[in-house]
Amino acid sequence: MTASRDPPRTVELATAILQHTTSVETYLQENGLPSPSFSPGAPPKLPLPPDLQQKLAAALGALDELQALLLGPMGWLMNQVGHAYDLCSLHALYRFNIPAKLAVGEEIEVAEMARRCGADEDAMTRLLHHAATNYLLQRPRPGYVAHSAVSAMMATVPALHDFVGNACEDMWPSAPRVVSALTHTWPGSGATAAEGGRPPNQTAHNLAEGTDLPFFETLKHDAERTRRFAGSMSMLTAMPGFEPTAALESYDWGALMTQKDGEDATVVDVGGSAGTFAVALTDKYPSLRVVVQDLPDVIDKARAGLPSRSAGRVTLMGHDFFTPQPVKGADAYFFRQILHDWSDDFCLRILRQLVAALKPGARLVINDVTIPPPGATSLYEERQIRCKDIAMMSMFNSKERTMDEWKELVTKADARFRLKSVVQLPASPMGVLEFTWEPDRAQ
Repeated sequence: MTASRDPPRTVELATAILQHTTSVETYLQENGLPSPSFSPGAPPKLPLPPDLQQKLAAALGALDELQALLLGPMGWLMNQVGHAYDLCSLHALYRFNIPAKLAVGEEIEVAEMARRCGADEDAMTRLLHHAATNYLLQRPRPGYVAHSAVSAMMATVPALHDFVGNACEDMWPSAPRVVSALTHTWPGSGATAAEGGRPPNQTAHNLAEGTDLPFFETLKHDAERTRRFAGSMSMLTAMPGFEPTAALESYDWGALMTQKDGEDATVVDVGGSAGTFAVALTDKYPSLRVVVQDLPDVIDKARAGLPSRSAGRVTLMGHDFFTPQPVKGADAYFFRQILHDWSDDFCLRILRQLVAALKPGARLVINDVTIPPPGATSLYEERQIRCKDIAMMSMFNSKERTMDEWKELVTKADARFRLKSVVQLPASPMGVLEFTWEPDRAQ
C-alpha cells in the first residue's frame, strides 16, 4: 500500500490562495461591495473586517512565496534585478503629470500623450507601455492608454501625487548609493558623531544630492520639496494603522486621569508637528492637557490651524528635543514616529534630555514601527517593513526597530525606565510601547 504524501508546497500555497480569496470575495458579495478591479473608481483599499484582513495578508504572503518557487532561484533573482527599473515609468507619470493630462474614461493614443507632455515620442511610448505592465495605466486597445485605478487616484488625490513625487524624486535617488555610502565614502563606525554611530549627514542621500546637509535641512532650502514632503506625509499618516489617532485606541490614556484623582493630567507630545494627535486626544479625553512641542517654525505654522475648541487644552511650544525638556512633572511624554528618524546614539541623546524633567511614575509612550521577529509574519509582510528600514538607513542613517531593540534602546538611555506594556496595532507595522520612570531602581 502506497503511503499518502503531503501535497507539494506549490499546490499547498495555491490552495491557500484560493481559500482565502474565496472568503474575501464572499464577504464583498454578501455586503454589496465591489470586487477588486483596475478600473478607475475602484476602492483604494479593500474594506475588510480584521479577520478577513488576516486572510488577505495570508493570501498575499502565499502568493509571494508561490511566485518565488515557480520562478526558481534564477528567475527570482532576475526578477529582483528587474525591479530596479520599475519606478522609471511611475516617475514619468509624476514628472510629466500624466494622470492630470488624461480624463477618466478617455482613451488616448500614446503618440498624442507624448505630444501633450512635450516628450520624445519613442521614449514616452516605451515608458507608458511599461507603466501598463505595472497596472499604472490600462491599454484598452493597441496604441492607446487610459486611466487605471492607480492613475485615476493620482489625478484626484493631491497627497497621493505628492507621495509618488517624494518617493521618486527624494527617496529613490538615494537607494542605489546605500552600499557606496557604507563602504567607500564613510566606512567604519562614523566616529565623528557625538556618541559614535553614523551622523545624519553621511548618508546615501548626501551622495545623491551632493550636499553636506541632513535630509530635513536640504528640504528647508526648497519650498516646493518641503510642501511635497508634507503632502506625502499626510498621505502616509492617513493609511490605516499609521494615522496619528490610531494610538488613541491602542493605549489607555484614560488611566492617566485615574491616577490623578480627578485632576487634569498632562501629556507632552514631543515632535508633535501640527498637533493633530493632541486635538484628537483632548477631544476624547477633555480632562487631559497636551503640550505639543516641535521646532519653532513648525509651531508657528501650527498655530493658525489649531481649532478653537482646543484652546486651554492644547498648548503649542517651540522646543528642540536635543535640549533639556522644559516641561517638568508631566504624566506622560509621547513620541510618535520621531525616534525612527535617528540612529541609536542620537536617540539616546534625545531620551536623556527627559530625565531631569521626570517625576516618579511618569510614562514614556513610544508609537513607532516595530519589526516583527523572523517567522512571525510572511516574508512578504516582513519585506514591506524591511524596505522602510532600508529607507531610514538611506535618508537618515536611522532604523526601524524590533520590540527587543526598542526596549534595549530605552533602558540603555537610563536603567530607571521600565517597560510596562507593549501593544502591536492590528493590520499595521506600528506598535505602542509604554515605559514608566522608576527613580528608585538601581542603575
